[in-house]
Amino acid sequence: MIYFDYAATTPMSEVALEAYVDTAKKFYGNTNSLHDIGSVSDQLLKACKAKMASFIGGLDFQIFFTKGGSESNLLGIDQLISQSKGNHVIISQAEHNSLQQTRQLLESQGYQVSTVSFDEYGVVDLVQLKSLKRDDTCLVIVQHINGEIGTIQPINEISDWCSRHGIFLHVDAVQSFAKLDLSQIAEQVDSLSVSSHKIYGPKGIGFLYLRNPLVHQIERQSSYLLKGNTVDLPSVVAFTAAADQQISIIESENERMLRLRQLMMSHLGNEKAFTIYESDEIKQLPSIVGMGLDGVEGQLVMLECNRKGFAISTGSACDVKYQKLPSSMSAWSVEPNKAKEFFRVSFGKYTTEDDVIKLARVLNDIVLHHVSI
Repeated sequence: MIYFDYAATTPMSEVALEAYVDTAKKFYGNTNSLHDIGSVSDQLLKACKAKMASFIGGLDFQIFFTKGGSESNLLGIDQLISQSKGNHVIISQAEHNSLQQTRQLLESQGYQVSTVSFDEYGVVDLVQLKSLKRDDTCLVIVQHINGEIGTIQPINEISDWCSRHGIFLHVDAVQSFAKLDLSQIAEQVDSLSVSSHKIYGPKGIGFLYLRNPLVHQIERQSSYLLKGNTVDLPSVVAFTAAADQQISIIESENERMLRLRQLMMSHLGNEKAFTIYESDEIKQLPSIVGMGLDGVEGQLVMLECNRKGFAISTGSACDVKYQKLPSSMSAWSVEPNKAKEFFRVSFGKYTTEDDVIKLARVLNDIVLHHVSI
């Protein structure tokens, strides 16, 4: 089967696999132990924290390894909320399922939560965002890159606005880390979440960046205890190795992804049958293609592709599981019947030009048999 669901998860790279096995064999000591075996493991953990911090322009004591992006989101928001006296939160309507659940939790705790939709370009509507501000607004929550349609959110503008008004900013960077240059982002956000399995690292590991962590008074060597248990050092090292490899090829890989995207578009047949949900090129991650076929539900397209040996998606895996409409379609005010047509194609490390051409042929075949135009 040819894989086109890299935005959902990625296979572990050889570099990550080798790092995992090597660490498990040689650095098996508990990083909290005071003997030499534990101290060596702790030194390796600290080196990984410093390396990860360098990728976003942060410092090692601001990095906390977690169980993944969802846990990072929950912990980051909890930390910021605990530092604020406000009672009002603004969240993008297109956020990941973990953040939508956080919204429900905040509301159950007495917070008032407003949602901001997308503008015509598929990014957060800054005019609407600013209009939602209240005197007690304490936090804005937004993805850096939408995982369903790949649009890049204007973090610089949002950060400047939040800073001027004393509002915390949490950014979900699960889809952007190691795909865009984030070396300056630590200066722009108050918390940031990242996940390993989106960048060819192991599942079940991620990190949270906190610009001003409440735990900063604890000795730095203990700050990773935010997770509260024995650190999974092999996963941490494998995650770091995967990130280091991907960050070293960001520019060339994005150029290749753009070529694959353009190649796919050039091989799609009946243009009237396809709806492409995308923004301007500078606001678009090229490796994620949000699409729809006129009059054909996305689930049928997915099943037909699966039957012919191609793995695509009908949206965020966390939403698909619960049979929810893609949140990006709601944020972009796409009417429900049209939103049901949505499906997503996402490219990655092992996607070839031949793979893309073959998928385009399958999609054209689905148009031929299921679309009446």
